[in-house]
Amino acid sequence: MKKYLLLLLLSGLFSQNLPQPVIVGQDVSYPTLKISNFVKINEKVGIEDDRVKLGIRQLMEEAFSNSRYVLVDDDNADFVASAELVYVGQPNQAFSILGIFNRRNTNTQVNIEISMIDNKNNKTETYRGQGETKTKITATGLQISDDIPFNRTEFGGSVRKAIDNAMGDIN
Repeated sequence: MKKYLLLLLLSGLFSQNLPQPVIVGQDVSYPTLKISNFVKINEKVGIEDDRVKLGIRQLMEEAFSNSRYVLVDDDNADFVASAELVYVGQPNQAFSILGIFNRRNTNTQVNIEISMIDNKNNKTETYRGQGETKTKITATGLQISDDIPFNRTEFGGSVRKAIDNAMGDIN
């Protein structure tokens, strides 16, 4: 009797249609995203340099490449992301002794808005991010000036933090 009961339970288990495992990357479709070529900078900010716009676009591409979206360049993408630089502030504290020893503390603050346009539903959502970089500079009688990439500058670091902050709400 126990054998028949065990056989009945096992036959019921094997005849069921159990869920099949999903093969990673093949059965899942990821939404496509295009990063807009247009980066808006609020008039109150006062920055008109095109390198800043290109730098912000590049930082957005880096941030979205680590997300669930697939970056594309065609106009048929599921989503379009654009950015607006809303605020840039640079409170500065400095002092000098006889013009030889200089010390300066700088906080670069950036507020950015990332707009995600859903092309299928014609719906727009806006995400805000804030980034801040603190720098302490001490110099004795000389000043160093280097040409460095945008993402390695103090301002670029603040923009990157603001984008990452906004991306936390998107993902």
